[in-house]
Amino acid sequence: MPSGHAPTVRQRRIGSALRKARDRHNLTVATVARRFGRSQGWMSMVENGLQAIAPDELSDLLDLYGIEDGPLRESLLHLATHKPGTWVRERVGRISAAALDLASLEEDAAKIRTFQSNIIPGLLQTPAYASKLMAVGPAKDSRAARTLVEFRMSRQKVLSRADPPLYVPIIAETVLGNQVGGDAAILRAQIRRLSEVARLQHVDLRILPTTASEYLSLITPCHLISLRPPGQLTVTVGDRYNESIFVEDEDEVASHEEIFNLLLSATLSRSASLELIDEIASQS
Repeated sequence: MPSGHAPTVRQRRIGSALRKARDRHNLTVATVARRFGRSQGWMSMVENGLQAIAPDELSDLLDLYGIEDGPLRESLLHLATHKPGTWVRERVGRISAAALDLASLEEDAAKIRTFQSNIIPGLLQTPAYASKLMAVGPAKDSRAARTLVEFRMSRQKVLSRADPPLYVPIIAETVLGNQVGGDAAILRAQIRRLSEVARLQHVDLRILPTTASEYLSLITPCHLISLRPPGQLTVTVGDRYNESIFVEDEDEVASHEEIFNLLLSATLSRSASLELIDEIASQS
């Protein structure tokens, strides 16, 4: 029976891995369903991310495909076992499914890499900065905007938990001078916030200088989220107005990682980035 919800990144990623494993063995959906004792429809829904699969059933399927202990098996079983935190589940119906998916991935991440060319990344925004961003757009409802800001602030808790992910944000230098809402005070507070977070041991904040602006054409704002336990499962989340685009194809994600590393090579060092932020903060 379908889960009753839109496919999640976790379900799609598990389904994709199972489909590839079946293809490698040149097996049809009907053949696997018969051997596994499930209907062909159920198998198709699992492979398409439309049906959640229990960890024990996933383990049996992985045995059938000969996927032995290792990073891939461990990561897939982790995806099937892990459930989003209560704070995420409580917001179903009030926050878009894509935003909840993103929060769930961040919550379960070992590493989060982010590139932003126009604004401060969401995990680093102050409430005032985020409020100004949420206030623009067609037919913005003030109560809905407050809900989105509160949700964004809740997402930031991932950086202050006991076992935080490694966070590597790349921010274009011009962003440090971009006012939101025409309020210099909001930008000053935001820069001070960057200075504080950049000093955390698990944060490697980098600034892409204006002298390397040619790199801005390589990729649009996005996140690369590598899930725990460290394995082969990384998802790209592209930022667009009012929506997030999830990319799970391994080859595409690998190309995004290559581009991110190229961007990283053009950034200021961690210490030089912090010095620039502190210099701007002292002038404001």
